[in-house]
Amino acid sequence: MRIAFVGGTGPAGLGLGARLARAGHEVMIGSRSIERAEAVAEKIRALVPEAQVAGSTNEDAIARAEVVMLTMRDDAQRDTLRNIGGRLAGKIVVSMANPLRVGNRTATVVQPPEGSLAEEAQRDAPDARVVSAFHEVRVDKFAHLEDQIDSDTLVCGDDDRAKKVVMQLARDVGIRPVAAGPLVNSRYVEAFVAVLITINFRYNATTSLRITGLPE
Repeated sequence: MRIAFVGGTGPAGLGLGARLARAGHEVMIGSRSIERAEAVAEKIRALVPEAQVAGSTNEDAIARAEVVMLTMRDDAQRDTLRNIGGRLAGKIVVSMANPLRVGNRTATVVQPPEGSLAEEAQRDAPDARVVSAFHEVRVDKFAHLEDQIDSDTLVCGDDDRAKKVVMQLARDVGIRPVAAGPLVNSRYVEAFVAVLITINFRYNATTSLRITGLPE
């Protein structure tokens, strides 16, 4: 598939971009700075020499994409979507940020008025097919391509076909997806990440989420 990363110059764009490129997808790193986007694309090529990857503006990346990954911080996601929401009509849009504030070795939730960042994304891009996923995984893990990611991801959304696409992309990057209901459920997933982060501080650990008891 053709996958765009909006705000893709951080660790999520680099790592997820590399893993998806390794799985055979065409990756476009978007940014407000073409130079920064091209620099990340070059890093992906260094990790995956056969990668189909390019750097561009956010707008150009979105125009070519079937799937759009929102890989910026929560506050940046809000501002960005207000500007580009109209360009996302008909596209699968993956919201993966968490509305948290971290300090004093704990994390707290700053719940958006809509309930979750994913629901805000759907509000600001009403004709997009928004799916919530990848919240539970520390994004700096993605770029370590030789490492297995020991985590499930809960996938929420109101468009079943879009959810199936995102669940397959999760498998492609080495994460087991678990269908977790409609988009409204993303508010509970995003908030729970505050618990994971606080546990990690308390135990000096890198915990993740596993759902047990599922049929094979």
